[in-house]
Parts: sequence; C-alpha cells; structure tokens
Amino acid sequence: MQRFPERQLYFRTNGVVRFVSISHRTQLIAIFALFGVFVWTALTSYSYVFRAEILAAKDVELAKAEKNYTKANEQFDNLKKDIQKSTMALEQRQIYLQQLLEADKSLSSTMLPDQKQSQIKNTLPQKNNAEPDVISYNAESSDVIGVYQNHKAQLANFEFSIARIEQQQQALAEKMISRISRKIEYVENTLKKSGIKSSKLIQLSRNRPSLSMAMGGPFILYSENNDIDLSSNEPFAKLYAHHNRLIDLESAMQHIPVGKPAKKYYISSSFGIRKDPFKKKWARHHGIDMAGWWKTPIYASANGTIIKAGRNGAYGNFIEIDHGNGFRSRYGHLSKILVKKGDKVTLEQKIGLMGSTGRSTSPHLHYEIWFNGKPINPQKIFKASNNVLKIQRQEYDS
Repeated sequence: MQRFPERQLYFRTNGVVRFVSISHRTQLIAIFALFGVFVWTALTSYSYVFRAEILAAKDVELAKAEKNYTKANEQFDNLKKDIQKSTMALEQRQIYLQQLLEADKSLSSTMLPDQKQSQIKNTLPQKNNAEPDVISYNAESSDVIGVYQNHKAQLANFEFSIARIEQQQQALAEKMISRISRKIEYVENTLKKSGIKSSKLIQLSRNRPSLSMAMGGPFILYSENNDIDLSSNEPFAKLYAHHNRLIDLESAMQHIPVGKPAKKYYISSSFGIRKDPFKKKWARHHGIDMAGWWKTPIYASANGTIIKAGRNGAYGNFIEIDHGNGFRSRYGHLSKILVKKGDKVTLEQKIGLMGSTGRSTSPHLHYEIWFNGKPINPQKIFKASNNVLKIQRQEYDS
C-alpha cells in the first residue's frame, strides 16, 4: 500500500478543475499488464530472430528420431524372424519325434508330455498378442530405442523358452538313440550268429524304407546360427541315421528263410567239409541233410517265388525259392513236387514231399540257404531263428 498509494490525476479546462483517482489495485493491474506485454514482445522478437535456428534444430531432432525408429524396427524384425525360424525348426523336430514314437511303441517310455507340443506352438509370437509386429513411431518422442529395448526383452523370453524346449528335445533324442542303438546291436548280433554280414544285407536290400517312407513334413535341424548341422555328433542327425539303419535292417531281415523245412527230422550230414557218401573222398557240402520218413511234408522256409521246380541232376526232384534281398533256399531229393515255377509261396506252405531221388542213399531232404551268391550254414539260421522271428515281428528282448 505504501509503495503504490492511491493517486489522483488533475485536469483543468476553462477554469474548471477535475481529477481522477487511481487506486492501489488499478496501479498493480497496469504494471502487470505492461510487464506481460514486455515479456510477450521479448519472446516474439526472440522467436522471430532465431526461428531459422529453432526449425533447423527441430529438423535434426526429427531426422534422428526417424533414423532410430528405422534402426529399431529393423533390429526388432530380424530378431523376430530368427525366433520364428527357430520355432518352426522346433515344431518340425517335434513332428519327427512324435512320428518315431507312433511308429515304434517301444520308444513310448521316452515320450514327452502332451503339453510340449502346445508349448512349442505358443512359443511363436502371434498376431493377436500384445507384442506388436513393429515398434510404433512417435515423431515427438526421443525414446524409440527404449521402446525397442522393451520389446527385445519380451522376445528374450521367447528365446529362453525355445532354448528350454530344445534341451528337452535333445534329451529325448539321446534317450531314443540309446534305445535304437540297443535294437541295432541286437539285430547285428543275431545276423552275426546267422553268418550274415549286416553291411552286405543292407547293400543287397531292394527296398530301402528309410529312403521312401512318408514322414509328413521336412526334417529341419535347429542350431543357434540357423545352419543345419549334419555332423555325427548332432543328436537329431544321429537319431535320423540310427533310425534309418534300424528300419532298413528290420526290412531286410524279413527275407531271411528262418523257417524249418521239415517238422520231424534228424541231421544226417552237416554243412561244410565231409566225406562223400559215394566216392568216400573229402568234399564240400553246401547244405545239410535232414533225414526222415518217406513222403515227410516239406515246407517253404520263408515267403518267396519259385524259380525252379523239376529234375535237377544230382539233386533229383528239386525246388529253388527266391526270397528276395539276396536270399534263396534249395530243396533236393524230393519224392514229389507240389509247386511250379513262378508260384508265390508263403512261410511254412507245403511245397513237396521227402524222398530219395537223384544222388541219394536214403530218404532225406538236402536243404541249402544261399545269400549273395554264397552258401551259408542253415543250422546257424536255425539256432538264431527265435531271435530273427522276434526282429521280424519287432518283439525285441527288453
């Protein structure tokens, strides 16, 4: 009040004196109004003078924000694509594992829980998720990189889930490899006892199921750099190779003539070197002699096709069956032949009767098994027959 006391302005016109009183409040309002006009004038003048510099700085800020936006979106998209590729690989792996488990019930003890498939599917970012396809861009914001970091952290969670599922799948693959390896060892030991080389058996196999079987989708091996690792140490490459070898061996073994051609017999002469019953000199015997009663039924030792049926020199009445995959069986000295060339026969189908035709001293069956053009000892096949039958039926010992 003391600084701005009430003042009076006097006006004199034609000898008449008038005055106007200016109150304290009116003085304050006038001062503030003048101050406001001064500030506005100063700011306007500053903006006008430095307008070009302000616009240039704003353009630089916008360009920087746009550059950061583009960079962040590119990095985000690349990261998302990498995760999608990895997720696709995991899904394909899961399909392959489930197909193996369905094809071989003995592997069911190593099966993943049912929810693993849904976990894999949920790993892939979906369109309707809160996580956006691209980072939203606000020209007025300088925190685009911060937004990118937030979304990158979200994707890091997906990567962690992928890594965890990959570890679970690899653990399952290792268990399946162990189980399949034991089966392969069982098959190869059986073949060894039978006098058959597994490598030659696979080589002669006419049908390779592993090369033709439909598995329902591409097989994609996952690795961190998205390259397919086909090295022998990669679990899925190893599993793939082991499983293919097993199914090829199992398929090839279906052709082994494992049945016994006679039910009642005794071995009167074994395979190998023996004294010839007529010349009394040492000679090779490519089969075994199974002695029995006259007209004892003779059976096919495996499925196959009759390629010879009739007289055949020293063999007398003779039958030869092609079982496929390099296996053939021969039946000599028959009293009667019940099949003809070209007939399809099945395991234990009656094909003839025991006799003593040809170069023979008494009723018996001269029986041979040939593999890859060479004779093998039928008695070895007889001894391994139970194991061979288990393999053919896929009923392995535990």
